[in-house]
Parts: sequence; structure tokens; C-alpha cells
Amino acid sequence: MTRKLILAAAAALLSTAPALAQLDPEPKQPYVWRVVVSVKPHPLLTAEFRERLKRDLLAALQPGLGALGTVEVIDLASRARDGGDALLQQFDDKGFAALDVPRDLTGAKTHFLRVEHRDGRIYLAARQYDGFTGLSSPLVRTQTIRAPELAGRTAGLMLDRDFGPVGTVEPVVGRPDEARLLIRGAGLGSVKGVVRSGDVFAVAAVRKTNRPAPVVRTATGKIVEPPPGSVAPPGLTSTPRDFTLLKVLDVGADGSCRCAVLTRYQSAMPVTGGVIGYRAMKLGTISAPVAVRLASTDGVVYKTASAVSVRASDRAFSTGGDPTEVCAFDNATYQFRSQRPLANVACVTVALGPSQAKQFPVPILSDDPVTIPFDIDPAKEERAAFERAVLKTATEAADARQAQSVCFEAVANLISKQRNADALARAEDGFKAADAADKSLSDELARLKEQAPRVQKADNVDAILAKAEQNLAALRTYNVQLAGHRDKIAKVVARENDPSVAAKEAQAEAINARIALLLARGDVDEALAAYDQLAFLIPGDADVKVRKDKLAAEWKVKDDAHQKARDYLLKTWPGVQTVADFRDSLPLIRSAVDECKKHKDTWTMRKLLTVFSTAVVKLNDLVAQLDPASDADKKLLADANQVGKTMAALEQEVRKLAGE
Repeated sequence: MTRKLILAAAAALLSTAPALAQLDPEPKQPYVWRVVVSVKPHPLLTAEFRERLKRDLLAALQPGLGALGTVEVIDLASRARDGGDALLQQFDDKGFAALDVPRDLTGAKTHFLRVEHRDGRIYLAARQYDGFTGLSSPLVRTQTIRAPELAGRTAGLMLDRDFGPVGTVEPVVGRPDEARLLIRGAGLGSVKGVVRSGDVFAVAAVRKTNRPAPVVRTATGKIVEPPPGSVAPPGLTSTPRDFTLLKVLDVGADGSCRCAVLTRYQSAMPVTGGVIGYRAMKLGTISAPVAVRLASTDGVVYKTASAVSVRASDRAFSTGGDPTEVCAFDNATYQFRSQRPLANVACVTVALGPSQAKQFPVPILSDDPVTIPFDIDPAKEERAAFERAVLKTATEAADARQAQSVCFEAVANLISKQRNADALARAEDGFKAADAADKSLSDELARLKEQAPRVQKADNVDAILAKAEQNLAALRTYNVQLAGHRDKIAKVVARENDPSVAAKEAQAEAINARIALLLARGDVDEALAAYDQLAFLIPGDADVKVRKDKLAAEWKVKDDAHQKARDYLLKTWPGVQTVADFRDSLPLIRSAVDECKKHKDTWTMRKLLTVFSTAVVKLNDLVAQLDPASDADKKLLADANQVGKTMAALEQEVRKLAGE
């Protein structure tokens, strides 16, 4: 997890304006703490063992949570894979690594407990994902026991340490080194039992999406329906703010905490790049000496202390006056170790000579060494920062493009339900979100392109920049289309509210607007069905039949090879799950595109463009889980880079074939 924190991209730090009021601190919202138990099949881990484990976990955890929320314990094996909870499905497939994938915030805590029996012992492993902040527990807690009857109590202690109360950050005007933390659920009861002076919180930057907020589910998968007549709020997503922590100084009677801000950056929590605020989650820290390993951005561990000095304190960053803060270097392990145990946090200062010093706040989570990025070569450090910024911009451009595609679909669905006013509001929100993303990312992309010639960079960086530019160009093009659809829907809504306009006429205009939206995405089958609705509504309109027949003829499959090509592009290829799947699919998708091109199948090409936007986000998520220092992952990274280049070129070709 430390590597994940180190690799998290940081945006340009230009603003400290305290504009964080857009986030609801939810003082009356109870916690939903879902504990998901995954038991590896073994003769000794019987159904009776599993039921007792669930009962013991509930008995161990609910009293400590008290009035602040509810603990729900479920067995992963009892959940159907089509139950609609992507997090549970991904954990079932990928294990704890699934918790590091960015996702929209749901508000629920999900704590995974894995249990298995081997070599006469029961092994427990636990890690939590918090749906209010988007943060995960930084490490996997493990424990080994011999007696099965102790599993529930032992697991309860493990999980309780990482429960992690959460809160919303408010800046303190005139005090950039302090912040106020509003604890979620503080209006339900006292939080002093779960938050104390000295506790440490990790921080995440929160952004709006132009997707609706995810449905809220109980632990058993039941959807919590919103109040009648309410409109789903926009979804939120988050990014961990690496090397930025809050240390609680005192806890108020109202549950708000005064915190010291510890960060490696000049601006700890900038409100830039679409950030609407910050949230934080308490970490399960301990008191222990800190061991620091320095590594370059290439993953090379420094094996000498001749050029560098390291200091560590749990009070504040070192000014060099306290000799007890100096960390001794161990030549056997290549680690700098503090002279004494540090409580909860280590304020680490790494200095290269008398002039170059950098600060790194590090939570004390275990006795394991912490790896800190520190390049003695300034050129390497500049390169690493540049490449992180490039990847961040490219990912955000792909996300914006996918969210825009989802907006088209959502607007069409709302029109089909005759909720035209809601469709208008959704189209307007989608247009504004895409326009804001375009402006923000275009400025950042221009800055990176200007910087690129001066930076020694990896071979794939130019291709990543080109792909980001391609996504932004598509975002712009489709936003012009979305604005046109929005204006048509606005006219429909106006005519619906005009008593002089017949209801049938207004409804026909709404269906025509929906057909235009569907065809913009290449959803031909749905458009043909909408034409049937239109023909039923206005049976005497010959133009409707002409338009439908023309579309049906264009969409008609020409032969078996054409059918197979279309099915592969629209049904099979969207299901690829791994980098290897993407790599192996390239010749197949090339062949399928050529087959559709032969038949001038414009509509399949248009639909394929929506598949591309989802595929790019999926590929980026896969790359984010790879370790550049691993030999096995290096090969996958190379494959992913090649896939990205090929897909970018193919998407440009498909865009032309689709007539865009």
C-alpha cells in the first residue's frame, strides 16, 4: 500500500482557497459497517464454524460502535455474483488488491475478512474500504490462531483497530497548518470513544462526477430506495492525497476535531482540478520506532548514507536542533531507524547536503520499514513528477469521456420514461461537467506539452499525452452534440408546459429527441423500438416509416462473417478483464473492424466508440495495479503501453468510419 501512496499523482499546487463547503459532513448519518467474510473451503471450517464466526464478530464489534451505526456481517459465499455489488465481486476475483481501484463513493464501510486453514492453523487477514472517503486501510492485518473458537474474538480485535471514523475537512482561515475535522455521525452520539488526541487521519481529495450517485445497499444487497420525488445527487469520487495527514490536537464536545496539518507540499489541500473538498479517515496507528528506506523513482534502494541524512519526530518536522531525532543508518538492511518509538506518526525530514531537504509525514502502522521516494538526481525527480502528472491527466480525460457517454445513455432512459424535465436537468449537468473538465484538463495538457521537450521521459509518455488530447477532442465534439440534444429537450419541455400544444405532439417530439440521442451512441436496436413507439403515436406519418426502414436496412447484417464481427466488437470484446486479454484481442478486433468496414457498417462503428471509452478506463485501472519494480509486471506494463498505442490509433480510424 505504501507504493500506492507514493505513486498517487499530485496536481499542480497553486491554490489554498478554503472553498470546501460543497461536501456534506453528514453529522446525523449513521455508519453502515459491512463485514464480509470469505472462508476458504476446508473440512474443519464447517458451516457451523462460519455461523459462529459471524455471531462472534457481530457481538465483538456492535457494542463499540454503539449509536454511531450498525454492523452487518455477511458470508461472501452466500452472495450471488450478479447481486449488483461490484466491490464484492472484484474482491472475490482479485482479493485485497481490488480495494485499491478508484470507484464512486457509496458512504458504506466494507471490511473484508479472509479465513483459511493450513498447516494446522487458522490464518486471518483483514482490510477495509471506506465508501465515504474512498480510502482503504493502508495494510492488510494478519493473525494466526490454533483454536477455531477464538477466531471471532481475534478477528474482532483486528477489525476494530482499523474501523476508522471519517470526517469532512474544513480549513482554518489564516492557519494553513491547522484544519477542522467534522466527524461523520457526531450528531448521533459522542465520538470521544473512537477519536482521541494524537490520532492520525489519512486525507482524500473529493470530486464530483457527472454520473448519478450509486445506489445505496444494505450488507445483504437490498437497495435503499431514495425518498419519493427526489433526484439522485451527482456521484462523488476521490483520490488519496499522498504524504498528507491530519493529527488530532483536541476533540470538541460537538465531535469536531482541531487538527495539525502534516504534508510534504507547500499547499496541503488545494481546491484545483475539480476538487470540491477533502475527507479523512482515521488510521490504525501504533507507537513504534520508524524504519525508513529511501528509493529512487526507478525503484533503486539507496545503499549508503554518505550523501543523505534522515531525521524523524512525532511532534513536528525537524529543525535540526534535537540530536535524538537523527536516524541511524543500518548497513545490513539499508534502513534509517529512529532512536526511540514514535507515537502514531513520523515527521520524516530527508536532507541532501545543507540546502536540499524534503518533508514526509508517515503514519506508524507496524514495525515494517517505510519506503520514501527521494531522488538525488534532480532530473530524475523532475521526470517522475512529470510522468505522474501525465498519467493523472490522461486518466481524468478518459474518465470524463466515459462519464459523458453514460450521460447520453441516462438522458435517453429518462426520456423513455417520459421524465423529460429530469432528462433536461441531466443533460445540462452533463454538459457543464464535461465543459468544466475540458477547460481544466486542456490547460493542464497544454502545460505538460510545453514542459515535455525539456524533460527526459519514458518512451510511452508522448503516446499517453496524444491519447489524452484525443479524448479531450472527442469530449468537445460530443459536448456540442449534447448541447444540441439539450436544446431540443428544452423545447419539448416548454411545449409540454404549453396548454395550447397537444400532449401527443409534445410526446412525439420527445421520442424524436430520444432517437437522436440513441443514434449518437449507435444504439440502433433501441432507436428502432423508439420508431415503433412513434409510429403507434402518429400512425399517419409516412416519414416515420421511411426513416425507420432506412435505419433498419443500414443495420441489417449482411452475412455470417459480418454478424460474428459485430458480436465480437459489441458483446465479446467489452468483457476483456486483463492486460493479457487486451493484448490478445488486438488482432481479433482489427479483423472485426475490417469486416464491418467492408460492409460500410457505420452504426457498429459508432457503438464501438462508446465501448472504447469504457475500455480505456478499464485498461488504466489495470495499469494502476501493476508494480514497475516487478519483473512480471514490467512485461505487462510494456504490453499495456503497446495496447494503448494500438487502441488510440484504432479509435481514430473508427471515428472516421463512424462519420465523426
